[in-house]
Amino acid sequence: MSDIRHHPSERINPDCAHAQRALYLIADLRALTSAECGPESVRGLCRAVVPRLRDEGGFTLLELVIVIGMIAMLLVLVGPAFTALTRRTDVSGAIYGVKGVLENARAYAKANHTYVFVGFAEVDSSVDPSVSPQITTGDTPYGRVAMAIVAAKDGTAQYEYATSDQGNDWKANYANGAHLIAVGKLQTYENLHFVPLDFGSWTPTAHPDSKMARYQPTGSPYILSNALSKSVTPFTWPLGSPLDSGYQYRFDRVVNFDPTGIARIATSTNGDAIAHVIEIDFEPAHGTVFQPLPADFNQDVGSHTVIQLGTTSGAVRVYRP
Repeated sequence: MSDIRHHPSERINPDCAHAQRALYLIADLRALTSAECGPESVRGLCRAVVPRLRDEGGFTLLELVIVIGMIAMLLVLVGPAFTALTRRTDVSGAIYGVKGVLENARAYAKANHTYVFVGFAEVDSSVDPSVSPQITTGDTPYGRVAMAIVAAKDGTAQYEYATSDQGNDWKANYANGAHLIAVGKLQTYENLHFVPLDFGSWTPTAHPDSKMARYQPTGSPYILSNALSKSVTPFTWPLGSPLDSGYQYRFDRVVNFDPTGIARIATSTNGDAIAHVIEIDFEPAHGTVFQPLPADFNQDVGSHTVIQLGTTSGAVRVYRP
């Protein structure tokens, strides 16, 4: 066999060979990072890099460092996308969780011919959820929304709209919730905030292409997060704790369903009126931090959500930009 010798100018410099292999790897990684980031991209990275290393007889320390560095860069790119996706998923899960609670509460009221009360409370999400009481005052009582359902044991409301001092009869009859029964477990949702304003007029006629266009009244007792929508039928959790102390959560914002399934927000001034719809408005929070929404903002822009409850029909609709 003849001895084949390379001309000196044709000899391959080992450093150049490593660099060339590294460039191949970088090209593969660059193509992946320019594509949409996600689990498939990471799996694609492995499929692209491993065969090349196997075919070329393993890899050197330099090549390993380059690959690890590029993977780290890829994770930096993917991280924010996954974080945003998780946050959107959390908020969506919370919104549809609230929707399901309202539907179940109405169904229970009709099936058992009784009054059902659905309580809402927003508390300071930086406080451990096991602490009693949960913090609802101060500078940052935001970011964790809790819900609970209770029903009257005897089928009566335990309060009368006709009384002159609305709500005093409820307090007199409350007896640490002795006449109530818990329906299901306490529900809590993180990174969620009540929107404390009434959305302005946003009718389908004026906004025919809007996903948020709907009929909506303003003011209490139509908007649960309105400052005047404090209920005259508050209750505490765990059920059995008094109204003024010894509780973990106190629910002052309450939607109640009568035995026919009609929903109301019973405030001190609304009498026995039945609103056309009730709205519960939310937006995402980052812990205790949220972006305040101006009263005249464009409802078609943003990450806020409206849950609209038909008081007589029981239809629960979700509106999002």
